Amino acid sequence: MSDLRPFKEVQLQWLRLLLADTSLSPRAVQFATYLVIVRYNDTFGKAWPSHATVCEDLGLKSEKTIQRLIKELDGKWFEIRRGNGQKQSTEYVPSKTSHQAAQELREKEEAGKTDKIVPLRGPKGGHSCPGTRTEMSREPGQKCPPIKEKEKTKEKRALTRDLPDEEQSRIALRLVPGGGGIFERTWNDRFQAVGLERLDRLFRQVRDEQGRSCYLLPGSWPEPRDSLSWFTQLSQIYRMLGREVPEKLEEAIRANSSPELRRAS
Repeated sequence: MSDLRPFKEVQLQWLRLLLADTSLSPRAVQFATYLVIVRYNDTFGKAWPSHATVCEDLGLKSEKTIQRLIKELDGKWFEIRRGNGQKQSTEYVPSKTSHQAAQELREKEEAGKTDKIVPLRGPKGGHSCPGTRTEMSREPGQKCPPIKEKEKTKEKRALTRDLPDEEQSRIALRLVPGGGGIFERTWNDRFQAVGLERLDRLFRQVRDEQGRSCYLLPGSWPEPRDSLSWFTQLSQIYRMLGREVPEKLEEAIRANSSPELRRAS
């Protein structure tokens, strides 16, 4: 077995193995994904967010939940060095066992590729090239394939066609992976908490450049609960759906905004 590659090179394979682990709870999978995607520092080879930061980012109500998740992940998926709760935060390093398993999966995938195979030369030698010719057309002008960026812009405008132009320019839409993954489950949990339907019932899916199913949303993750950024994000979702923003939500935005904005409203 060769030396371990940098974790960033096998991160995708590591996540695939993580999602296949049926012994973990959904919260543990979410926590592990959050650590390696959002908080992992490649220079130091670890993540060390404080418990307060984790609770805020993932919407956890108690640090006891974090302790339970640590017990699920410690030893198998992470080598965890617990902090003292004051100056030193808990550190999370992907375990050597999981790192090695991810690398073996990547090397297996690379060995199965055939794009580097060079065919042997034929008995006649030289190159075998199909005959080519230019088809002349009587019609003037050129026929060009559609530009992907323009197609993306058309698709985004189609999804937000009910919004005024100035509103569309203020909402920064992101492609959020679908397929029942961690991103979709996180959004569904937050929608359920505010009485909205599931993501697949609210928005139609689109395809990214790799052909994967995605949703266009104002942000990859929901913002922290009970924050102005979350209230603003939620009001943008109501507008994207062509629904009236609830009065309680507008009051929450005014209550959390700056004094200048409250006086102007």
